[in-house]
Amino acid sequence: MVIQQRVVVVGAGPRGLSVVERLAAHSAHSGARVHIDLVDPFPPGPGHVWRTDQSELFLMNTPSLFPTVLPGQGVLDVPSPAPLRGMSFERWRRGVVDGRITPATPLTPEQSAALEGLTPQGFPPRAVYGRYLEWVFATLRQNLPASTELTVHRGEAVDAWVRTDGGHRYAVELAGGLVLPADAVVLALGHLDAHLRPSQKDRVDGAAEHGLTYWPPTVPADAFWSEVPAGETVLVRGMGLNFCDALAQLTEGRGGTFSPAPDNPERLVYHPCGREPVIVAGSRRGTPYRAKPALAGYYASSLDTRFFTLDAARELAEAGTPLSFERQLWPLIRKDVNWNYYAVLARTTPAAFTVDPREFLRRLDAILTDPHEPNWSRRIDALISESVVPGQQLQQARLARPFADVSFASHDEYAAAVVHHLDRDVHGSLRGEDDPTKMAIASLNAARTVLKCVLAEIGISDSSWVHELRRKFEPLVEGLASGPPVLRIQQLAALTRAGVVRFLGPEPRFVVDRTQGCFVAASPWVEAAPVRSRWLIEAMSPTNDVHRNISPLLTHMHERGLVRAKLMETRDGASPETSTGLDVRAERARGTQDDAAAPGFVYRAVGAKDTAEPGIYVIGLQLSSVQWGVAIAAEAEAPAHLGARTLADADQIARDVLAGPTARD
Repeated sequence: MVIQQRVVVVGAGPRGLSVVERLAAHSAHSGARVHIDLVDPFPPGPGHVWRTDQSELFLMNTPSLFPTVLPGQGVLDVPSPAPLRGMSFERWRRGVVDGRITPATPLTPEQSAALEGLTPQGFPPRAVYGRYLEWVFATLRQNLPASTELTVHRGEAVDAWVRTDGGHRYAVELAGGLVLPADAVVLALGHLDAHLRPSQKDRVDGAAEHGLTYWPPTVPADAFWSEVPAGETVLVRGMGLNFCDALAQLTEGRGGTFSPAPDNPERLVYHPCGREPVIVAGSRRGTPYRAKPALAGYYASSLDTRFFTLDAARELAEAGTPLSFERQLWPLIRKDVNWNYYAVLARTTPAAFTVDPREFLRRLDAILTDPHEPNWSRRIDALISESVVPGQQLQQARLARPFADVSFASHDEYAAAVVHHLDRDVHGSLRGEDDPTKMAIASLNAARTVLKCVLAEIGISDSSWVHELRRKFEPLVEGLASGPPVLRIQQLAALTRAGVVRFLGPEPRFVVDRTQGCFVAASPWVEAAPVRSRWLIEAMSPTNDVHRNISPLLTHMHERGLVRAKLMETRDGASPETSTGLDVRAERARGTQDDAAAPGFVYRAVGAKDTAEPGIYVIGLQLSSVQWGVAIAAEAEAPAHLGARTLADADQIARDVLAGPTARD
């Protein structure tokens, strides 16, 4: 008798979808029977973030050629069902445009126009990416093998426990009382709402006391943008990707338009509709994320990654002691950044050097490649100081914080400085691989992909993770390499010139003035009167933090001892820090333990007894204790151990689930 495995996949967004696809693919390949219960209150495929009814003004921050939820040809040993093989978003887009592929549901006119107007380098609306995910799910469901059964539950999972009776180890309860039996539970939860921080709670209380309006962090598609009053000053906290969404809804979304500037092809002009608020924005950096460069692919083709490689990290790990990001990995990343910046500068701007650029590169190469030079950084600084014209030297500290320690006399003076910065950023992005600064940032972006693999497969010490990676490097690289398409920075510059947007300055404080009954915001670096408003919007998504989330499922599983947040040792060794992710144990799927080349891991949840629960698997955002960059989509056609690691992890889960029931404790 062939035993049918029952698995509950909680979360029907991209990562849950990849798990279901891998289960179906392996079931077809091996003949192992499986029943999948897919649980999510949002539509399967798009889930919450990518749902198809959101505004087309909300754009992805990766180009069309990048994302996928399916392995490319040959990336994994077991292929997808035939209609899905190698079907990245870009392949699907081209198929829809030329009529070979019919979407699962009819596209809106705006979505059809967006698909037709996209190029591989263009940035799709999130709703259009949701249409791809919707099609993948519908096509998968129509092509399930006879050995796979799939039941979709449009509801929320609220509890899970180990059963004491029956033939299945677990039970998962849904809102409404339905209980699903399971041999395995996959937590693919994605973005979760979170408890507010004390400062945010104070703003909520202050707003309630004085009749103000405060929007805490939320997914942009969930916000009611039409409620923001026209003509009124509105404070916006945060200038990352959600800030771009807020601007789009409060300007274009109300009827404003952009047109090319007649005197400068790199600039736009904003034509107000008259219903815009006055937006005053602030963030720690004081500036938005830098725009992505215009490239033929996701990575710059001329980029030369010489030092920070997976092989170099493996060689460092041979010593057997935990790696330090700051002491061992960051220097290699910095070497690549320096080389790529000055190689492009030498190629494009020879006048930037006081010596022959070729001689400069030869001397730079000699310092970077000298394995016995511990003071290479100081030697490079000296070489640059004597050989590169001031103003053309790479200022790494200024890349993410261009106005650090600079004071301004007024908000208008600061706005003028920011617009100049935005114009230069746009110019650099449009130059693409001919811009040294953008190639230095591109080097950091390439390093992220390698770093994700190093952290997952080799790891670093807890204290290095807490103090060096998360607190120092992550804020730096996110503001540089995770930015929006250049269009968004062109639009922001136009909105600033039109007086629709103003900026507070770096390191602003947002408080409730209970004596005057309003929100007050000011930057210590701008010598002007604080900005007062009855509106404050947090332009950011809820924090990805399992310790602060308000998921009833994780709350009950924690109370039952099935899951816990990971504690990470800090430098002082006295008080561990609670990680943002779940505590998990990384293992190879059963049947692949001896295959050192098998990509990906099975991540089993560790509970109160310090043991890994054999049939509770974690994938995606809640792995932020052992993986980095967990919100980034799988990269089309990428190797499984690098850009397609999420797919490799889903593959490992499928292999392990279908290997048969796990042993009971």
